[in-house]
Amino acid sequence: MSKEESIKDEIVTPVYVSCSINSTPHCLDWGPNGLVIFGSSHAVHMYDPCINDDCDGKIISTFLNHTKRVNSVKWVQHMCNDQITQDFVSCSADNTAVLWEGVQPSGFYRHNEKLIGHTDVVTSSDALRLSNNTFYIATASGDCTVRAWIKIKNSNSSQCFQTIEFDNILCLSLKITSLPLTNSLLLACGLSNSKIQLYLNDFSKETSFFIPNHVLEGHEDWVRTLDFIFEDVGLLFLASGSQDSMIRLWKFSIEENIQHSSYEYSKETLQLERKKMIIEKNDGSNLTYIIQTETVISGHDSWIYGVNWKSKNVSDSKLELLSVSMDKTLAVWSLDDESGLWIDFVRLGEVGGNTLGFYGAKFSPDGQCILAQGHNGSFHLWKKSNENKLWSPAVTIGGHFGSVEDLAWDPEGKYIISVSCDQTTRIHGQWLKSSKSVIDSNWHELARPQVHGYNMSSVAILSSLSFVSSSEEKVIRVFQGSYNFIENMNNLAKVQFPSCGITKLSLGASVPSLGLSNKAVSENECQNKADKKKKNYPEHYFVPLALKQPPTEEDLVQNTLWPEIQKLYGHGYEVYCLASSPNGKWIASAAKATSIEHAAIIIWSVEDFLLLQKLESHNLTITQLAFSPDSTKLLSVSRDRTWSLFEYSTDLCIFNLVFKSNKHNGIHTRIIWCCAWSHDSFYFSTGSRDGKLVIWSKFDEYEPNMDLNQLYRAKTEPLLIPEESITSMDFAPMYIYNKSYLIALGCDSGRIFLFKWSSIEEKTIIPWYKISEYYGEFGHHLTVKKIKFQPTLSKKNFKCDENILQIASCGADMMVRIYNINISNLTKSK
Repeated sequence: MSKEESIKDEIVTPVYVSCSINSTPHCLDWGPNGLVIFGSSHAVHMYDPCINDDCDGKIISTFLNHTKRVNSVKWVQHMCNDQITQDFVSCSADNTAVLWEGVQPSGFYRHNEKLIGHTDVVTSSDALRLSNNTFYIATASGDCTVRAWIKIKNSNSSQCFQTIEFDNILCLSLKITSLPLTNSLLLACGLSNSKIQLYLNDFSKETSFFIPNHVLEGHEDWVRTLDFIFEDVGLLFLASGSQDSMIRLWKFSIEENIQHSSYEYSKETLQLERKKMIIEKNDGSNLTYIIQTETVISGHDSWIYGVNWKSKNVSDSKLELLSVSMDKTLAVWSLDDESGLWIDFVRLGEVGGNTLGFYGAKFSPDGQCILAQGHNGSFHLWKKSNENKLWSPAVTIGGHFGSVEDLAWDPEGKYIISVSCDQTTRIHGQWLKSSKSVIDSNWHELARPQVHGYNMSSVAILSSLSFVSSSEEKVIRVFQGSYNFIENMNNLAKVQFPSCGITKLSLGASVPSLGLSNKAVSENECQNKADKKKKNYPEHYFVPLALKQPPTEEDLVQNTLWPEIQKLYGHGYEVYCLASSPNGKWIASAAKATSIEHAAIIIWSVEDFLLLQKLESHNLTITQLAFSPDSTKLLSVSRDRTWSLFEYSTDLCIFNLVFKSNKHNGIHTRIIWCCAWSHDSFYFSTGSRDGKLVIWSKFDEYEPNMDLNQLYRAKTEPLLIPEESITSMDFAPMYIYNKSYLIALGCDSGRIFLFKWSSIEEKTIIPWYKISEYYGEFGHHLTVKKIKFQPTLSKKNFKCDENILQIASCGADMMVRIYNINISNLTKSK
């Protein structure tokens, strides 16, 4: 580890990653090592569910090599059962797959290699590692081909040794396995022509290709998923799921052992078509496999996207098959000894809300848990009780499934609220168990106050129990916290809210059919009309929660909404940005614009939500607004490459324009994306696409006949970050070493920098000093949309480490991240 990396680790520590899984099938896998991998945006995350420990699990590592969306991930199978899987393959819309070797939970990997050759998006893959450490990898693509790759032991690269053409037919699923007693690999391809194509390969011969063997017919629509399992040395089962809502089980039996199979039908039963597969054994003799349909399972009402066999390492004697469907259900199937039929003895799924079903699910290695991926990127975890054998929801991770556009801290730092292009507003807070301190607790999504119909654009906090949000509409919406939210935040995060006004809060909120506004639900209404509402509108029925752990996805969608108390009309185009004054009196808003009239800033009163004033200055869209911490000034930056400063007049009770930059004094030559104030209100900063960060201040000394265009000047030389576009920034809410300022800034590339800035004008003092830089696996990999320091270091309602300052960031990569900054170690980096 380099000195720079060592310093970074001492200063900055990631504590929370919130993100969702990509909305593609096969994008989730649970390995024998107990770790889950999943694709999110361009990255692969490693998630430790901690199902056997007294903790709630979190994302522990991020792996980044793709340049577009990750479509699927797969742990590499090992022929040696005693070897723990430490390799995986990921596929992407960038037309490549990546083989990751020697992966460790710490994020370290021995080697990663891109498999380049496909001419269209790579949609799925499977891989096998032989006992001699040779990798066989199969990848399927939108170019209607399957490519077979091999990586021989001690070689530095993989080679594509075969390309299988399907002539305008898509391969939607792949599964590869080795056949015992032979040197053969069996590859199954689920196709868009409703068929399953089987291939055989003799891996003992270096020049061996996958040879077409048999075609399995029976499905009536695209074959979306496949999975193999060995019931015995001579008995192999293949499960297939299709868009025809059917599951088919195919049995591969050694001919000489057929009469010994407990799954064989009686002589009186109608015999189905059998196919013979002749394979050369290790000793040179031939081995014949009989392939036939075992059963057809009909139990789902929509497309089936995933099937997964329960591991045979589990002590249970019966085979169990997990299936997931777009009908919003999961089922676990097993053979019933009495009837001889495969029945679903477990049914799980989603109830209510605006959900659309599941894209996949996996058993845990011990078979006691099931983790599923929802259509909208959500995670669902169920755990089986050892006492009553019932399945119950467990705590899992989650996050936005679209670009996270903005975030804000609660005024006292109790929680974070974020908004996204996934049309939701989410609250992230700490789940504080009695056995944990605040420092060690994990963050989770604790509420979803707004589930909207438009992509969200901005959010501003008014108080601990109210906020305003904007989206791709002309309306600004005001929300107020519910009494049920206060109770659950007290239970989970151990925080107290001001008692003033709590008795006037609604119990919760619900969204009526075909509506966008959250309607308040009172306690009397919830009691008196519960049965009628539940009968007529089950998907919109609000149920008060008494949470002892973070809410499930279904509860987040339906039972954690906040009532909407006001709509603010005034803009002619979609509202783009918001800001609220620290004194709690004003809201400032701006909309998309191409003229001075539409680019006007509107000032609203928080007390009665009336329009107080329109401020005209810019002629293009204002990209960010910021009130000074003392609430006396308002700063705006715009796409027109200028910034404007407004000051509040206590005599006239209005904001007046006191300064506007121009092409001569503005320094910036490109779009100004962001701005921020120092905690003491002495300085403000602007950052732009030209990579410049400028700290501005008012000229201290008055000069006769002074040019008013020089009233505000750059305090020191601007900071220039070559080849970067600065998209977000913030000042820390305190001084650091020698009364310097700590500034965090995020870039279009995903990089986040921490700089120390000194305002002292001495030649011996360097104004800018880079403390830390983090990106990629450690930070974001797409545009950083917002970065914000925790507003206070010491919280009134619970203890915290005064040496730790937290900072939150969000980005176009769907992530919300929180970092701890160790203030006591900042001087070590000097």
